[in-house]
Amino acid sequence: MPLHDHGTPPAATLPHAEDLFLHAAGQRLAATRIDASDGAPPDVVHLHGFGTTASRHAVRYLLDDLAGHGHSSLTFEFSGNGESTGELEKTTLRQRRNESLAAARLLAEDRRPVLIGTSMGAHLAAWTVPDLRPRALALFCPAAYPDSEADVRFGQERARPGPYADSPAFAGIREFDGDLLVVAGDHDQVVPGSVIDAYLAHSVKARSRRLIRLDCDHFIHRWLPDRVERRREVLGALRALVTDSLR
Repeated sequence: MPLHDHGTPPAATLPHAEDLFLHAAGQRLAATRIDASDGAPPDVVHLHGFGTTASRHAVRYLLDDLAGHGHSSLTFEFSGNGESTGELEKTTLRQRRNESLAAARLLAEDRRPVLIGTSMGAHLAAWTVPDLRPRALALFCPAAYPDSEADVRFGQERARPGPYADSPAFAGIREFDGDLLVVAGDHDQVVPGSVIDAYLAHSVKARSRRLIRLDCDHFIHRWLPDRVERRREVLGALRALVTDSLR
C-alpha cells in the first residue's frame, strides 16, 4: 500500500487554478491565481528570482498547500521570463519593482498582503514594504543589491548579491512590522551567508522572526519538493506565517 505524504495534497484535491495576464508599463505578464475552496481573493503573491529559467510555476507546491488551508494566491512571471512579454536583458530591478506593485493590485483589498520572494524576488519584496505594508514576508535564499543597481539593465555587468549597507531591500525591511520567515540554503553559491544575517539584523521592527536553514544550494525550489520531512517543515512554517499574521 503506498504511503501518502501529507505535505502535499494528492492530485485529486489540487486547488482550482486560473491563468491570466496582468499589464504593467506596456508589458503583459503571465500569471496564475490559485484559489482556496471558499473562492476568496488572493492575499498572497510570489515574486520569483533572476535567470532565464525562472518561472511562476516553481512554487506551486507552496501555493497549492496554502490554498488547501484557505489562502488564495497569485504567482506571475516578470517581463522577459516565461510567457510574459519583454526582453530579460533590457529589464531592471526598478522595472521589476513596478511590476511587483502592479501584481499586488490584484490582491484582496481588505487585508494586508503576504509577500513570498525567492532570491531577487526577496530583494523586491523587501523593497516594496513601504508601499505594500505586508503583514508577513517569506524570503527564500534572499538576495540583496546596492541602490546603484536599480536602473542597471540585466544585460549589463551587474553587482553580485551582498550585504550592501545602502540596499533598498534593507531600507524596506527596516520598516517592516509584520511576521518574517527566512529560508536559507547552507550551501548557497549565489547569496553569501552575510546577506541572510543582514536581513535579520535590519528587521528591527518585525513582530516575529524565524530562520530555517536547509542543507541545499541556492536553487531551493528544485531541492525542497523531494525532501519530504524538510518540505513538511517549511510548508508548516509558511502556513503558520500566513495564518497567524492575521491575528
